[in-house]
Amino acid sequence: MKSDEIRSGFRDFFTQNGHENRPSASLVPANDPSVLLTTAGMQQFKPFFLGIQPPSHPRLTTCQKCFRTTDIDNVGKTARHLTFFEMLGNFSFGDYFKAGAINLAWRYSTRALKLDPDRIWVSIFKGDDKVAPDDEARDNWLEAGLPPERIIALPASDNFWSAGPTGPCGPCTELYFDLGKEAGCGRPGCAPGCDCDRFVEFWNLVFMQFDRDEAGALSPLPRQNVDTGMGLERISAVLEEKLSVFETDLFQPLIDYVCTVAGVKYGADSRHDRAIRVLADHARAISFLVADGVFAGNEGRGYVLRRVMRRAIQAASTLAIEPPFLSGLCERVIDLMQAHYPGLSRGRKMIAAATGQEEGRFGLTLEQGNAMLAEALAAAKKSGGHVIDGEVAFRLHDTYGFPFDLTCEIVHDEGLEVEEEEFDRLMDEQRRRARASMKSVGRKELDALAELGRSAKVKTEFVGYGKHELYTSIGDLRELEDGRFLLKLRESPFYAESGGQISDTGWIHTDDGKADVVEVFSLDGDQAILAEVAEGRLEAGARAKAMINRVRRHAIACNHTATHLLQNALRQLLGEQVRQAGSAVGPEKLRFDFSYGDAVGEEELGRIEDMINRKIIENHPVKAFTTTIDYARDMGAIALFGEKYGEFVRVIEIGDFSRELCCGTHVSSTAQIGAFEIVSESSVGANLRRIEAITSRAAIDFLRRRSSLVRSLARELKTGPESMLAEIARLNTELDRLGRIEKQAAARSLKSLAGQVEATEVIGGINVVTVWDEKIEPADLPAFTDLLKERFEPAAVFVASTAGGRVNMIANFSQKAVDMGAHAGDLIKEVAPVTGGKGGGRENLARGGGPDVAKIKSAQEAARKYIAARLSA
Repeated sequence: MKSDEIRSGFRDFFTQNGHENRPSASLVPANDPSVLLTTAGMQQFKPFFLGIQPPSHPRLTTCQKCFRTTDIDNVGKTARHLTFFEMLGNFSFGDYFKAGAINLAWRYSTRALKLDPDRIWVSIFKGDDKVAPDDEARDNWLEAGLPPERIIALPASDNFWSAGPTGPCGPCTELYFDLGKEAGCGRPGCAPGCDCDRFVEFWNLVFMQFDRDEAGALSPLPRQNVDTGMGLERISAVLEEKLSVFETDLFQPLIDYVCTVAGVKYGADSRHDRAIRVLADHARAISFLVADGVFAGNEGRGYVLRRVMRRAIQAASTLAIEPPFLSGLCERVIDLMQAHYPGLSRGRKMIAAATGQEEGRFGLTLEQGNAMLAEALAAAKKSGGHVIDGEVAFRLHDTYGFPFDLTCEIVHDEGLEVEEEEFDRLMDEQRRRARASMKSVGRKELDALAELGRSAKVKTEFVGYGKHELYTSIGDLRELEDGRFLLKLRESPFYAESGGQISDTGWIHTDDGKADVVEVFSLDGDQAILAEVAEGRLEAGARAKAMINRVRRHAIACNHTATHLLQNALRQLLGEQVRQAGSAVGPEKLRFDFSYGDAVGEEELGRIEDMINRKIIENHPVKAFTTTIDYARDMGAIALFGEKYGEFVRVIEIGDFSRELCCGTHVSSTAQIGAFEIVSESSVGANLRRIEAITSRAAIDFLRRRSSLVRSLARELKTGPESMLAEIARLNTELDRLGRIEKQAAARSLKSLAGQVEATEVIGGINVVTVWDEKIEPADLPAFTDLLKERFEPAAVFVASTAGGRVNMIANFSQKAVDMGAHAGDLIKEVAPVTGGKGGGRENLARGGGPDVAKIKSAQEAARKYIAARLSA
């Protein structure tokens, strides 16, 4: 039975047994920042398992694409480890429990898959000091028909599942297929749980039976659930009677492709076999990650993808495969799997672009990096050492782009270790330098800020969402140099820089002084203000009036709300794979960085502007509310990956089309934005794009200036604004016509000039022509020498010109002159230095030059002598 039949058969079996079939979720988990990637079939159903949301059906079934990084270092080394895999699963939410799950698993395994019942073994939980042995599961297996000697009790490390330190947990039972004694260790008691390869675990049934509290105590769950998972790759190997998943129909076409390109045979060389397996697995992983909107980067999911890509490129290098190669292998993945995952076909162009970019980037430095690492390995072995200096790993990372994990993997394969502490120290130093270079305040301000954050007795309450000015008091302050203070207010209307939004500015007035607010720093739920005294003095404890710059705040709010509208428009028009990668919101403009493989074209940018301006004109309400993180996710609110959120979050909702977790300041309706205009779109890294835009008064001023420019251009062109393009096209046509006339005249002039030239001398039947002229343009020299060569054929032509205040020279030889020993490239190499320059070229055509126009006659004479010497030899 092949993999396609297993997928469809699993779905059919469980839908016939009352389950609702659900499509695979994305590898990028929806509204779940707790994990990088989807690692199991149950992940998309977490709200159901946790009781946050009712399931659409009490019984569900899926074939879920999954990605796990835990085994990445073992991929290629073993017959079974993978990063990307497909998980077949059936789930029960308060419906059937152990008896039902075991009955379904037994019937599917023995009847649908037709596995030999005598070769199926199972493991159950043996119990510990907190939970009794799972006798219920044992009885259910006995009732299904399994003999007691093939039911093995294993400890909690093997057969007890938990969602984490607290929460749902319970025993599990696993199904194994016996590959036979010849595949095992030979011990008489060999059974599931043994480290040998005889028993292949192919299905895990998890029974969510208990709830664990913070003290570790277990209590029965009011509603018991079932979560099962069967790896398609594992069960395919069992059914195809293969010892390795890489020998199944899921991988064999990929392995054949790699072997064909590399010119090697799988199974002939262990080092090559490992590289082939890495490529087969990683090509699948790369294709699915990119198709689901992940782009190579230095953090989070992007780093995972980059690491997988670079391991694959390294593997291709081991096989001496010349780049580009990955895109072709990923094309094969798409062809094989697009029928089951249409997203692969839709992402074909994006996958090709992403692999091509990364292969080109890393391929440039791979050879140098490999050479450096090989040198370090050889030196360590020669000296009898077993550790590679952390500085080598750091240089590989910093200069050649080697992920640290990849360096460690290569080094470990050679039986050595990497000095990780030194690597970490160097990385920390680099981060500190980068942070210091980005700060807009000095070292003393930063030290004072840190001290104030540690020792201040007052925690500031931010009230700036609803109040723009208020009476408060100065809770604490630190005096700096040049009339600057760091201070804390008891209540503050000033927004502290966070979430990509710049801080407020404004004023603080007391009875004894006035100060300008320069910057507001976020201190993990608290804030500190950098202020500059304009008059008098400031003192701790003083009553103060705090006022934000309202005009500036409004401009920032317009840009921040427009940033949300922009993200919504990008996801609608370019696809939901668009992910925010950063933003900067200030009063003058907004900047939005996002993951996307291609440049956004002018037409698409126009549609994005139109969509946003339409939302502005429609005057949608902008609402802010606080709710639980779980409810916000259930509503579909977009969270910024990498941000840490507490139990309660602030949601910004625009109409019924945009919801984002956001702590920034916003307008109360979209009409207040006024207008939206994109001013630039550019690349800021591999698969990262940046849009900069303006709103409100800035956008109106921009449009007014552009309109004035259009009117001025129309006056210069003596036409109306609507006819400008047609007039410019007419002028371009006329310029082209005049250009052709000019070229024709220049050609006639060159031909006339060539007709006036006489051969310098004749040597061995070759007409030697050496000419210098102060008027011939450098661009006309090739055509001029062609005319002379054609006129004096066979000929050896040398022409020099001083037009433009520099010597330009060209040598153009007939084949007969070359056959007699003359070489145009050698002539120019010898003559150009006479004028202080250099040059070269082919045997029949070469050019060069130099700055010294006074030596033009000397160069001409040197050329004549060179030609004469070669033709007379």
